[in-house]
Amino acid sequence: MNGALSLIIICGLLSGPAVAQTYKVGVELQPYKPISMIEAGEYQGYGRDLLDAFAAHEGHQFIYVPLPVRRLLKDFLAAKVDFKFPDDPQWNGDQKRGYRIYYSQAAATYIDGVLVRPEHLGKGVERIRVLGTQRGFTPWPYIPQIESGQMTVNLSNQVSPLLRMAINGRVDAIYVNPLVARSVLQAEQLPADALVFDPSLPHADGHYALSSLQHPEVIAEFDAFLRDNPTLVRRLKDKYALD
Repeated sequence: MNGALSLIIICGLLSGPAVAQTYKVGVELQPYKPISMIEAGEYQGYGRDLLDAFAAHEGHQFIYVPLPVRRLLKDFLAAKVDFKFPDDPQWNGDQKRGYRIYYSQAAATYIDGVLVRPEHLGKGVERIRVLGTQRGFTPWPYIPQIESGQMTVNLSNQVSPLLRMAINGRVDAIYVNPLVARSVLQAEQLPADALVFDPSLPHADGHYALSSLQHPEVIAEFDAFLRDNPTLVRRLKDKYALD
């Protein structure tokens, strides 16, 4: 084999698909059903099923590392984990500035917004003096009201206590994913219509992505997996009642 041909083959191998190996995936410790949850010490939910399916398809092994939301971002940026899920380019822009982060295509879409008791639907943002949200999450559409002192924030580690605070009137509204709220209401055997999403109030939408600082080649594989397996992805979304 001549030298030029050898160089072509070596370059092709270096630029080819990712080699199957073991990676650490940082995931959120706080329960966020049906996207993610930790049960009996194991990461579960749509995220787990989707990432496991991808890993099996490529021959990779994923080790899931559950961390509090703020610690997860810190460890991700310090390259203590290989991937973060879920992620979104819109999240924590200030802390991510200066890092080159690779994001996958949409693994699922989301809406984060305000849920109120039905009698308060459509009454506007001025009514909300105390807003509940999950610790580690930022209610971005309401930062102006919070910074001006018009609104205070009540934090909880989990969604379930937030729902109960809103139902009992201890907070005026909660900022959360309506799908997650619906799932928790059902799991807690609370009335499905106890709280309703108010689409007239400011809300955020986007998509959950797999992200990495170090492995763009695996992100590219994941994009191809999502593109080439729409039936499997749809089946997993249906399993968890995702749009």
